[in-house]
Amino acid sequence: MNQARKAAGLPDYTISDGLNRSAAAHTTVMAGGCGLSHQCPGEAALGARETAAGVKWTAAGENIGESEGVGTDSAAIAGAAVDLTQQMLAEQPPNDGHRRNILSSSFSHVGISVYRDTNGTVWMTQDFSN
Repeated sequence: MNQARKAAGLPDYTISDGLNRSAAAHTTVMAGGCGLSHQCPGEAALGARETAAGVKWTAAGENIGESEGVGTDSAAIAGAAVDLTQQMLAEQPPNDGHRRNILSSSFSHVGISVYRDTNGTVWMTQDFSN
């Protein structure tokens, strides 16, 4: 992500523990049966989730993705997350919301959660804030 931001003349993202917590909580809900969704039934909206995780924000965003058939070793799981992020960066307008979040000048912080379930699906959430 930060390589792409640098190439676009943007500052690096700073990892936020609060955003890591909000991303991890959402990833858990998606993997737990909700599926790929920005807001699962009974779950708070993104801004409320970030606030509950201790994040102070005025701009918030989220990218989610999934990749199936991923092996159990950490390199395969990390590779799936990198591949998902590269797919997001390759998006073209007008369907490029993930890319716009990654390259947003409104956001300066990121939290990332990657989880592989027992079926071999890797679930990823990237939460952003200013």
